Amino acid sequence: MRSYNIIDKDSNMNIGCLICYEKSEDCVVELIDGIDEWSAPLLFDRFVRDGIYTIPRKASKLWVEERVIPSDRQNLASILKNHKLKEYNIFKMLDISKGICAQDNMYIKPTNELPEYVELRAKEYVRECAPLSNGRLLCFFNDCTTRIIHLSEFTDIDKIEYVLRDEKLFESLRVVTGGRCVTFNDSIDIPSYRLRQSGENVPISLDDFITFTKLNILDTTDGCNMIECSRQNLAYLTKKQRLTPIKENVRGSLYLKADLENVFS
Repeated sequence: MRSYNIIDKDSNMNIGCLICYEKSEDCVVELIDGIDEWSAPLLFDRFVRDGIYTIPRKASKLWVEERVIPSDRQNLASILKNHKLKEYNIFKMLDISKGICAQDNMYIKPTNELPEYVELRAKEYVRECAPLSNGRLLCFFNDCTTRIIHLSEFTDIDKIEYVLRDEKLFESLRVVTGGRCVTFNDSIDIPSYRLRQSGENVPISLDDFITFTKLNILDTTDGCNMIECSRQNLAYLTKKQRLTPIKENVRGSLYLKADLENVFS
């Protein structure tokens, strides 16, 4: 992860923080609380007007791309050679340009510490999220709250109707690095603040869920040990539908402990 302060050269004011995740190639801009649309970068004024200071990753990435040499630049090979780079890397290009763009007076400065307001916001981000039946999501947040959310509440988000109709697309759900949003197919994003405003709170934490998983879900080896049978016998029981795994894999399956206890009852 790389982090930078975003500074307005005219006022010498720190207006926010840019965070870059090299592995996923995601970027996010965190603007300072209360900044007005006139002080914010032009690309972000519509978010600021709505009181949104954590800028969505697509808009953040676009802001970064405006401040680096594009990958289709005609003399790119020469530029890379001059800077002793073997290949194009948007974040190394960002370091070279210092985030300077002709469209405004902003520049970036590397920092080793995230601002306090970024740390505070992180408490409300998504830690983990899982798809449930009937188009619902189970979301665990960093502050130990948990919500069950109906995806149908987000019909204003572009292409969300495809997610509701396509099971594979729905099951592609993952939490984006940093937890500021969840995404389907790495293209349809729902911000964490929208998730927190939706659905209903449930009195279960991620730690509760992890504890349940550790104590009540067994793999093939543990299942065989528990009911004192061979892997072949366990496979036979599964084939005869006397035992239904919750997940199957060529290397083994996962079973509910209660199902294993009841298989010979």
